[in-house]
Amino acid sequence: MAKTKILNSQEKFSKEKPQAKPYTAGEDVSILGLKEAIIESLFDADFDTFKGCIAILIEKQGYSEITKSTGLSKTTLYRMCEPTSNPTLENIGKVLNYINELDGKAA
Repeated sequence: MAKTKILNSQEKFSKEKPQAKPYTAGEDVSILGLKEAIIESLFDADFDTFKGCIAILIEKQGYSEITKSTGLSKTTLYRMCEPTSNPTLENIGKVLNYINELDGKAA
């Protein structure tokens, strides 16, 4: 049996495909920007962006700060960021209230 050249074509395809770079929240991420992005993503039903914004918020503020203010557990916050998650409206509201409080403190 002759070997097929599928592997070579797959390698060629994977080399041409751009790779995503891991994102780390820096100082340039503002609470107001996150708040606007979260609200816009909810209005547009863009749940992937919403989950990404929650992940950035958690990275920027830290789990302990958010869990104290919202009453949500660390596990709940982590699960809200998973691709297959379906967060409840109550939990989304708690996160939005937290962001609103942060935005009020920053102003």
